[in-house]
Amino acid sequence: GFRATGRSMLPALGVLVLMSLLANISVRLLGRQAGAFLVIFMLIVLFLTIVAVIAAALMPLIVMIVRFYKNLLSSEGYLMHTLPTNVHALVWSKLIVSLVWLLLTNTLIFLLGGLSVLHVLKAGLGTVLESFPSMSEIRELLSSAGLDMGDLYLLLAETALAAVLSGIVTCLHFYAAMSLGHIFTHHKGLMSVLFFVAIMIVFNILTNLLGSQEVQSISENAVFSIRFGFETAQGTLGKSTLFTLAQGALLYLATVLSLKKGLNLA
Repeated sequence: GFRATGRSMLPALGVLVLMSLLANISVRLLGRQAGAFLVIFMLIVLFLTIVAVIAAALMPLIVMIVRFYKNLLSSEGYLMHTLPTNVHALVWSKLIVSLVWLLLTNTLIFLLGGLSVLHVLKAGLGTVLESFPSMSEIRELLSSAGLDMGDLYLLLAETALAAVLSGIVTCLHFYAAMSLGHIFTHHKGLMSVLFFVAIMIVFNILTNLLGSQEVQSISENAVFSIRFGFETAQGTLGKSTLFTLAQGALLYLATVLSLKKGLNLA
């Protein structure tokens, strides 16, 4: 899994890092006097860096789609579905690999973006870190609101869990749409796209409905304070996590049942 996908992912991430370094150098040089040719060259580097970021962000999705289709939905699927393992193991093997690359890519883009911003602002990482409150100051601030470090750690854990679940649902969205589309004998690609769009529309409508109710509830009960902010964030994350879990369960069920009962490899 990781070895096969790494052949595509590692070069893409390597190019992303390289172009980010070149872009940072170009930004620093642009602040100095430079000839027209050098300016044009550096602008091209910045443009290619943007392209590299977009390509790196899309690469996990492309690899995920190609690998799922090739292994389970194409002619190779005949062999995969005859292996002495169940559908759940096949789906989870693809899901775990795709999720790791998705989270790793997004984290790398975030870190490189942050370093680039610091570079543009000519601010050192140490200077930025010094501007943040110390642990003793954080404890004192939380204590004044009737909170402790456990509440902060819990909020961070809930945020991390929400990010992981969001990645899982993203993968399962593609898996479910492709599996449902391949139930049909003809136009499997088109049907997969239609299922993908339909699932997206339904979930977006539900998300907007729940989100509007949450905003209304917060605005009606808002008494702005640190404690209120923590309680609101934890409540919102909790509800969002439950909704994401429900999405994931439905998409996973659709994927597994389609592969088990209705898959048409003809």
